[in-house]
Amino acid sequence: MFYGIDLGGTKLQFAVGKDQDVFVLDKVPTPLGYEELLRVVEEHYLEAERKFGEQIAGMAIGIPGTFTKEKVVWVPNIPYIEGHDLAGDLSMRLGVPVYLGNDAQLALVGEVWRGAGVGYTNAVLMSIGTGIGGAIMIGGKVVKGRRGAAGALGWLNLDASVPGDKNHGYLENHASGKAIAAGGAGHEPVISTYEIVARAKQGDEFGKKTMDQVGHLIGAGLASIASVLDTEIIILSGGLSEEFATYKDSMEGSFREFTAPGIESIPIVKSKLGNQSGAFGAVRLAMVGHELWIG
Repeated sequence: MFYGIDLGGTKLQFAVGKDQDVFVLDKVPTPLGYEELLRVVEEHYLEAERKFGEQIAGMAIGIPGTFTKEKVVWVPNIPYIEGHDLAGDLSMRLGVPVYLGNDAQLALVGEVWRGAGVGYTNAVLMSIGTGIGGAIMIGGKVVKGRRGAAGALGWLNLDASVPGDKNHGYLENHASGKAIAAGGAGHEPVISTYEIVARAKQGDEFGKKTMDQVGHLIGAGLASIASVLDTEIIILSGGLSEEFATYKDSMEGSFREFTAPGIESIPIVKSKLGNQSGAFGAVRLAMVGHELWIG
């Protein structure tokens, strides 16, 4: 039996892999400190062993940030884990191997294992929510990178004349939920991201224009990465993937316009596992360990 955790800024999602089944368990609020996090993980780990009547053989955790073999480096939503050897501390505490993975990378693993990417070994995932993340799989293995950050698609730059931002890449600044919210803040009266999306669905000019621009930029960004990698499939995850219909046409048009010859036929699909893809991916990482990675 294997244990997976998707560690987010507000919630912890636990999952168990047993035989051929994956059981996604309840979410709990993300603890406010490092020692509390270790304690909460241990409590739920032991509870899972009691519930399923079997010892856990390995565990993996997806984190929304970067890390090395020795420590967590950068997690802006959970800064108290930075500098800690999270995997090592939990392994010592629980007596099993513990692996770390980037949350977007594990979402891709989950989708290829049990979701929208089943049957593919070369895939790209773009996660579109408040920010933009991503992951790349080649030959059935995920490109991890030196700090676990490979596939950070929010840093795709589509206009070199725009000043850089060390904390947020170009695509994230201009095509994420945060960018939509900024557009709404400049509207008179101010409207929220949710209202803009709702207006787009109703054919409202401002809502449609905003979402068309988001789709245009996402399509151009995906065209760049697809043309470089010649991947088999592109999977969209994250909160804005649920609103795919509001920017699908502009995204696909931009993708066709900017891809290399022949690449425009690559399918772009929505996540099948939704917000559970990271937990599925964490279970898979617990099962196979470092064999999952390139780099």
